[in-house]
Amino acid sequence: MLQILGKIRTNQEQATLKDRPDIEPLAAADPAVYSEAAKGYFVHYGLDCQQSDTQHLFGSFKSGGFKLAAHLYEPAEYTATVVLLHGYLNHTGQFRHLIRFLLEHGYAVAVFDLPGHGLSSGETAAIHSFDQYIDTTQDFMQIVKSRLEGPFHGVGFSTGGSILIEMLLENMAEDFDRIVLAAPLIHWSAYEQSKATYIIYRSFTDKIPRFLRSNSSDKDYLIFNKTQDYLHSKHLSLKWVKALFNWNEKIEPMGPCDQEVLVIQGDKDGTVDWKYNLGLVRDKFPNAQIQMIPGANHELFNEAPQYKQQALSLVAEYFS
Repeated sequence: MLQILGKIRTNQEQATLKDRPDIEPLAAADPAVYSEAAKGYFVHYGLDCQQSDTQHLFGSFKSGGFKLAAHLYEPAEYTATVVLLHGYLNHTGQFRHLIRFLLEHGYAVAVFDLPGHGLSSGETAAIHSFDQYIDTTQDFMQIVKSRLEGPFHGVGFSTGGSILIEMLLENMAEDFDRIVLAAPLIHWSAYEQSKATYIIYRSFTDKIPRFLRSNSSDKDYLIFNKTQDYLHSKHLSLKWVKALFNWNEKIEPMGPCDQEVLVIQGDKDGTVDWKYNLGLVRDKFPNAQIQMIPGANHELFNEAPQYKQQALSLVAEYFS
């Protein structure tokens, strides 16, 4: 990450977010009175509900000083609820394909924007400690359990996977019946080298421009990210980098967890150091099922159709 630097200059970078929707508290969410800005946001990111029998609640909740944007999708009938945790520099819109897939397969879905991401409050893309991510996730789970029926499953993509990994190792994941770690972030590519780069940059800045690398073989997805995703973070926070270094030091000495998890990983992933990461996962989770997708890059749920469908099918098979 840190070694891949470059300035981004797109129209979207210059745009103001004048069309950000106002977000009512989730407890007061009413689909009948969503603003035009909210409806436009749903359509733009493919978060509008296509099933007539599914209620889509969009609103906010407070946790740890943050005001966080959340979505609850509740079909008239469903077999379980799936909670989604997105990756770093991203937001709920990243999961549009997975959300629709799960709804079509008879699941309710719950997802929120992490602090500093998407429509949630907080310094952009920054966090002081990954404990804050875990605290907000636990608070969200209390809301989910009060509004939707179990059993509850979890899917953590990239940094979302990091959150679930620590929750499992800390015995905080008792709410989840089954868990999927999709391209989980533990070390990124060139992780050790980036420690020296971090020391240099932190002396004069707290963020660096993000270079949008080709983390998917879906060209339409890459173009959308670069030119149309106004919620996509354009800078990498060095506070977050330090928090990830600290998180790695924290989990390294932790004992193993015997809960079964499914890990999905592409072998063309250049964002994370997946060989190191899978080694650590095997040590920490001896009952993990690891499924490789040959040819797939990092964005498993936004990949070219032949790879995306494999990732989606693996999730469905595991939950069923």
